[in-house]
Amino acid sequence: MRHLLLSAASALAISVQPTGATEILPEAESLSGLKADLLSRDEIYVYRALETYRQAPFLDGMVASGALPPLADRLPAEPLVFLEGAMSDGTGEYGGVFRHVIGGRPEGWNWVAGQSQGWGGINMAIQECLVRQGPRWQIKAEDQEGPLPNLARSWEWNDVRTVLTMSLLQGVRWSDGDPFDAEDVRFWWEDNVEDPNVSSRMPAGSFGSGTKLRVVDDHTVEFSFDAPQGPTLMESLAFPLGCPGPSHILKDKHPRYNDKADYDSYREAQPAEKLVDVPVLGAWGPAQYRPDELVVLRRNPYYWKVDEAGNQLPYFNEVHFKLASWDDRTTQTISGSADFSNLQNPANYVEVLKQAQRPDAPVTVQFGPRVLSWRLDLNLSRKGDLSPVDAEMRDFFRKLEFRLALSHALNRPAIGNAVARGPFAHPFSGGFAIGSPYFDRDSTVFHPFDQDKARALLDGLGLADTDGDGYRNLPGTGDNLIIDVIYLPDRPEDRKQLDAVVAQLAEVGIRLLVRGTDSTNLNTMRQSGNFTAAFERVPMVIPTRDTCASLPVGPNCPSYHQTDPDQSDRLDFEGELATAYGAFVAAPDAGERAEIAKQIQRLITENVYTIGTVQFPGALLVNKRIRNAHPDTPVFMFEWAEDSVIRERLWTPEDEQIGELLPETITGG
Repeated sequence: MRHLLLSAASALAISVQPTGATEILPEAESLSGLKADLLSRDEIYVYRALETYRQAPFLDGMVASGALPPLADRLPAEPLVFLEGAMSDGTGEYGGVFRHVIGGRPEGWNWVAGQSQGWGGINMAIQECLVRQGPRWQIKAEDQEGPLPNLARSWEWNDVRTVLTMSLLQGVRWSDGDPFDAEDVRFWWEDNVEDPNVSSRMPAGSFGSGTKLRVVDDHTVEFSFDAPQGPTLMESLAFPLGCPGPSHILKDKHPRYNDKADYDSYREAQPAEKLVDVPVLGAWGPAQYRPDELVVLRRNPYYWKVDEAGNQLPYFNEVHFKLASWDDRTTQTISGSADFSNLQNPANYVEVLKQAQRPDAPVTVQFGPRVLSWRLDLNLSRKGDLSPVDAEMRDFFRKLEFRLALSHALNRPAIGNAVARGPFAHPFSGGFAIGSPYFDRDSTVFHPFDQDKARALLDGLGLADTDGDGYRNLPGTGDNLIIDVIYLPDRPEDRKQLDAVVAQLAEVGIRLLVRGTDSTNLNTMRQSGNFTAAFERVPMVIPTRDTCASLPVGPNCPSYHQTDPDQSDRLDFEGELATAYGAFVAAPDAGERAEIAKQIQRLITENVYTIGTVQFPGALLVNKRIRNAHPDTPVFMFEWAEDSVIRERLWTPEDEQIGELLPETITGG
């Protein structure tokens, strides 16, 4: 891992590297430098009993009044213990507010049915998953043996790696006091993941159609597989896929257990406005929701993690998520009215660096590797009742020559400069971003800017401008070839890139008709396959993270090529990709996985599976009053920074704490 605390002067002094006409992606100049002292896995946290425990002071009164059981009765016998040696600022002080700003809006609280709580960190604050990925950025290479334990404190495989037995941490409770146990895991898997009528975050069949889950006892579950698996399969049991919900609440709302329920009512069973009966396992849970204004989370009194001194976590009593825009997240953090932001909107990079140079700047800014990548996804699917024009257009989308033409038509340095001038942008061919530990430049096929070549490819496909309006016509129907692209207009970096892409493709006779929508509608259209093309930031860093967004691992994956269950409509190379991914997750050796990743990268880029534009580094903005935000935390690596920074360990000195909106209260679940 390489990171750098970058000053405005040094950042703006670096020149953009010329790309040249090579078939291998040009080398990128890094904006990061090595700073972090990496640790072994058991130096971050362990499970063990401590002699004494303490809680947030206001909880003492709730215990004394009988509103809560004593702390010892709320914690596991061996809680998860964060070790002080891995904390940059050590054991913290209780109290205060941690402030976020986000552009999303809560769909509802039923995350096991696929509902988002708004992203930007809300989901991670309330959900806990079987294993954890974020803190892995701090682990040294020789100790990278897959995800870290979490709700599953340990696991083991049989000799042939076809059976995975997971031991759940005993004594964990939901925020309403109900025990977390194997039934919660079974309900998540059988009644959500594997139920084709539920749009869970983990698609059905992700572990293979023959995968079974068996409850061994209250705290042990067993997965069985048709074929041997590798350790990377475990990564899919981390956020956002492997996060159980409260079965004791949700079962009565599921059609399998309630003949008066249907799947629509089940998905909407915990609406955003409803703040009771929303038990959580996370450090905080929902306590107040003001639509289009604010979400307030309060501490979970049953949280099952402590620090080495026995202090029940989290340190912050309250977390705010101001509902604004993704741009506003950065603006408010820079101004000091928010505490934390993933700087992932490159349109603001130059101004942010200038602001951070002020002596009274309230934040620090640190850049990491290039992990933010944008791409144009053409819908390759033949499913559905397509019009003659759509059917003909998708036939062209499926031709490699057409996708190559679009890629050669793009001047990627110009696209990057349209967003932010300076050393930030680098061409993106698709596949793994440069910052991925699996990125290999020699396996990345690059299709450089060459509009003459693009025109020749389109001419060879019979796509000519037959009506003289400057745009090519479909030879079958005679209609203009117009690609309808959905995107998120509230993200200026997306808008600016798409403006450049529209202009550049017009120069070779391809018309893009762009249509802005919000994130909820965009996700719905993607999941349904009801779109022609989509332009979006879709980072691919770890193959097992959001796999369905980039690889053909099931009939509905990826969203831009949904097929029938037999997947007979796959393109030839998609079958090779699926086979390679299966080999990747089954490979027990890290070196073998790295070689397979090179094959995945070549298949994606040489076949222009998606049409990449540019990739940028991310940066982390943290208010200077926040402690334990490790100065080297990447904005995205194994997970987004909200998980990587380990927010339950963050704290603020008492004299810098901000007043709470709902003091002396706990989450409503």
